Amino acid sequence: MISNDQSVWMETYGCQMNKAESESILRDLGAAGWTKSATEDDADLVIINTCSVRETAEERIRGRLDHYRQAKKGRELTLVVTGCMAERLRERLIDEHPEVDVVLGNFSKMELLAAVASSRAGRRPVLTARDGGYSFAPLHSSGGSKAFVPIMHGCDNWCTYCIVPTVRGPEVSRSPHDILAEIRILEARGVREATLLGQNVNSYRWQDATGTLQFAGLLRLIEAELDSLRWLRFISSHPKDLSREILRVMAESSVLCHHIHVPLQSGSTHVLGLMNRGYSAESYLNLVRAIRDGLPGVAITTDILIGFPGETAEDFQETLGLMREIRFDDAFTYRYNPREGTVAFALPNAVSDEVKQQRLSAVIEEQRRIGSERARERIGVAVDVLVEGVSKRNEEELLARTEWDAMVVFPGPRSWIGDFRRVRLETLSGTTYRGRDVPDNASALHRAYSS
Repeated sequence: MISNDQSVWMETYGCQMNKAESESILRDLGAAGWTKSATEDDADLVIINTCSVRETAEERIRGRLDHYRQAKKGRELTLVVTGCMAERLRERLIDEHPEVDVVLGNFSKMELLAAVASSRAGRRPVLTARDGGYSFAPLHSSGGSKAFVPIMHGCDNWCTYCIVPTVRGPEVSRSPHDILAEIRILEARGVREATLLGQNVNSYRWQDATGTLQFAGLLRLIEAELDSLRWLRFISSHPKDLSREILRVMAESSVLCHHIHVPLQSGSTHVLGLMNRGYSAESYLNLVRAIRDGLPGVAITTDILIGFPGETAEDFQETLGLMREIRFDDAFTYRYNPREGTVAFALPNAVSDEVKQQRLSAVIEEQRRIGSERARERIGVAVDVLVEGVSKRNEEELLARTEWDAMVVFPGPRSWIGDFRRVRLETLSGTTYRGRDVPDNASALHRAYSS
């Protein structure tokens, strides 16, 4: 029996889904009597929730495992590895890192307490079974004004560079009744903004005796039931599944944030074909035009992958050209890392590391220029922000975020934390705005920023 006066330290790597699942694990541990450790040095249990999307993520996690191998020499400590790296490597992880006590795959995260108890009782590593199922554990956020709500899990797209379908399994959608029930609980706990999560969120599909509910219908259903929750987001969207119906729902909605993250990956139709993305550069551009036509003032962010096998200098220039034409508000840019178990792992015509880095640097520089110009276009306008806390640099100022997820600092009392205020954006430093409260319009939802 595990004593209920012990503490846990959680480290989470990777996507928002991992963050949401870590919240669920910590909530369950709290209900069982565990407390969060102030530091890793005082914890009785360390959980590392891992990512396998890129090799660099796994390298960082291996470094942390080496760190805890040394830490375990001086004290009693149970080390758990869960998430995508645990699902991908399983037995290999225990063989290569004997300091690990428990390996929990993505389909076994809710078995944590039993696995830890089993490991401690037997003093041996525990590897949970791969059952192929996925259980949506409710989050019921314990604090804060923002929360994640998983609505689906897994992916059916099989992009040639991506390990997610292997480690997360096929798409499974969550019951709309469970989603609504969780949102009601979050509202009762003071949550003002929720983000709907899925590896491919807009392919949500729930079917029962009453019929079929797709993502656009789910968005309508959620909005009709909302009370105090005022902002609703979703991530991530696959371009081929971002339907015109979803855009219509967003245009008609008063709660759906006009911010869409739509991964491009490459501006070359040739490379997109090699990636098995299911769309061309032209169709992606047409989608962006439809988004901007239907959602004035929308912010569009993206992912761009550089150096995919077979990417030529001309392909790369097409990516730069599309970036300049679309003018993304922000982009997550990264270079291709071969992932064992993916189709791309065996593709010919690899791009050298030197060329990858040159191209990545050029993309980063271009996006910084474009992003800065886009951000400065909004200086002088008044926008709604959700106040998150006190600025780390100045205790007299508050830290907030806009509808398009930009940071804003402005003077104000701490009583505004967790609420919405209307702020005029006055200056920009890096990617952070400095603003001032607009008292006469503090409670109004209004989209006045530039498109």
